[in-house]
Amino acid sequence: MEETISLKEIFDILRKHVTTILMSTFVGLALAGVATFFVITPQYSSRAQLIVSLPQTETSNVNDINFNLQMLNTYKDIILQGDAQAQEVQSRLSSEYQIKMTPAQIKNALQVVQAQNSQMFSIQATTDNANTAQAIANVTAEVFQETVKDILTNVDKITIVSGAVASPKPVSPNNKLNLAIGLILGMMVGVGFAFVLELFDRTVKDPRFVTETLELTVLGTVPQMSAKEINAKITQKAMKPIAPKPTKKEDEPMRRSRARV
Repeated sequence: MEETISLKEIFDILRKHVTTILMSTFVGLALAGVATFFVITPQYSSRAQLIVSLPQTETSNVNDINFNLQMLNTYKDIILQGDAQAQEVQSRLSSEYQIKMTPAQIKNALQVVQAQNSQMFSIQATTDNANTAQAIANVTAEVFQETVKDILTNVDKITIVSGAVASPKPVSPNNKLNLAIGLILGMMVGVGFAFVLELFDRTVKDPRFVTETLELTVLGTVPQMSAKEINAKITQKAMKPIAPKPTKKEDEPMRRSRARV
């Protein structure tokens, strides 16, 4: 026989285990708070904006503009994958800013952000220190500006539109988002645990289970007493007077009368 559960029964289960659900929710929120504020290292980001101009001719048209936009992918590969540029950035960071990083670490910290339908792009650096991110972005932009003409002969001019500025506000972690995720996950775990507890509870909760599923006859039911009713019964019994037991002197005349009979 297929068992079904109604919406009312679902609400009854949730109400029965509301303490478990609330505890799980607060635990999830607490774990998310600990991870956000004490475990995850804050990351800071800084970016420098550049624009690259190609030689202009009298026959320049829309195709030349599209070519300029396609060249941005080439600039991106030079910045993120070029070993020579990464080594030069490493050398300048070490000598000018006393920042010790490997070329691989520098590449992992960099990201090229391209503006849609624009010849302008940004070199963005993200690290666990705001000043380090600023230095990496600025040095990478300067090295690119100085060396790209040696790699690409069709480049006319590279202009650094704006230099990177250290930002005191971290870009990650997102505190509100992490706390919200912890809260929701904790609640979901609590709801799931409530249904698991209900699944393993094999007690009979409804007389219909006995009559319909087991096909047995219910001979009687014992009402469940609340804690208030139990305490009232105990108090009533405690206050009931107890008859005093007869003393030995009171028993003696009775024994004599019984002996005479």
